[in-house]
Amino acid sequence: MNIAVIGGGAAGMSAASRAKRLSKQSTVTVFEKTKWISFALCGIPYYIGCITPRLEDLTYYPIEEFINKRGIDVRIHHEVVEIDPSEKTLVYKDPTGETREYQWDYLVIAPGARSLAPKIFPEITEMKRVSYISHLNDAYRIRNDITSLRKGDVINIVGSGYVGLELAHTLTEAGFKVRVIEMMNQVLPKSLDEDMVDPIIEELKLHGVEVVLGEKTVGFEETDNSVKVITEKSEYEGKYTIVGVGIRPNTSLAEKIGAKIGETGAIWTDDHMRTSVKDVYAVGDAVETTNLVTGKRDWFPFAQVANKMGYVAGSNIGGREAVFPGATGTSTLKTFDLTIARTGLTESRARELGYNVIAAKLEARTKAHYVPGGKKFVLKVVADEDTGKLLGAQGVGRDESVFWRVNVIAALLEKGGTVWDLFHTDIGYAPVLNPTWDALIVAARLLMRKLGEVPKKT
Repeated sequence: MNIAVIGGGAAGMSAASRAKRLSKQSTVTVFEKTKWISFALCGIPYYIGCITPRLEDLTYYPIEEFINKRGIDVRIHHEVVEIDPSEKTLVYKDPTGETREYQWDYLVIAPGARSLAPKIFPEITEMKRVSYISHLNDAYRIRNDITSLRKGDVINIVGSGYVGLELAHTLTEAGFKVRVIEMMNQVLPKSLDEDMVDPIIEELKLHGVEVVLGEKTVGFEETDNSVKVITEKSEYEGKYTIVGVGIRPNTSLAEKIGAKIGETGAIWTDDHMRTSVKDVYAVGDAVETTNLVTGKRDWFPFAQVANKMGYVAGSNIGGREAVFPGATGTSTLKTFDLTIARTGLTESRARELGYNVIAAKLEARTKAHYVPGGKKFVLKVVADEDTGKLLGAQGVGRDESVFWRVNVIAALLEKGGTVWDLFHTDIGYAPVLNPTWDALIVAARLLMRKLGEVPKKT
């Protein structure tokens, strides 16, 4: 049996590895158009800011691990240009540019996502002082570019999403003056409610980052020595600009073979990761899934989701049934000393979807009051007032325990947990780790003041 995988990122290599482990007699071939496989795109801000020394450090395993130990035929610098699902063939270009054909029995598409930057600002593809990130090669180019700058030079970052705030951190640490320009009136507009972001802005400003909110970027003006970001209200000059205005699923191959594109604009699959085309699977950042909170289709371009999708696809191809039920959209980032985490729906998003929303927001401590070294953090838990069902949570603070508290909510969301489930969750306790009444339990108590002490009958 011949199994072909297009895309050597986390999802593709996870699918290839799992399929080969379960079906050792099969030939598993991975086609990757760059030289990178099993890579961590999430690490790019740390490489650009020189925290991670080498770009190779962003790969989980060297190519020899897959070829020599796992028996997978990995072909880097091989680009698939055509797929014929009826004949089960694909055509690829090898490193010399020559086209060749490959016959497959099962096909996995893992093309990832693309930056929205060149679509919104097509002129930046020709600019030397404006860049965006879609792949590891972009990180290499950007780091080379900024090494020619002087410490103290201004770097503008357009967009205040995860990558934007991580770059603000790493580039500041590298000695540059950083300015973040965001079109919305808050940072992390897709991830957090507006009432959760003040500590983040304070943290950025504390470390010298200039934050410009509510200004839509409309273009750029480049000279030999600088580049201006032009917004609807003003102009901001710097020596370099990185545009991080979001990503979109790369669906071009799927569309060419007639695979169904879902309502989110990403590739549709069932819970076995099968596309609408027979014997063709799709995994990773190009694929939509089910939102376990709403029950509707959603798109979660996160590493942990991509890896699991690959595992499930590889299992099914290898002969062992597996399902991917969906995700809740849990994500985390750290900027300077601040940990930021979220899962499920924000309060604003829940209201947009028609939920009768109730929310509890509190400031809490990470340790018992009598133990030195405790830190404050803010936690917000969102629920449906009609049923008591948990809808989401957000946490911001100077302690990494914010991360695990939001993960507790994520686990409950997976199973449709309620406020009462949260209250009765047997969370571990030690004075040096958390108070007796942990913030999670206090949040549940605050919600129960309105919901009542006894779960509602449904």
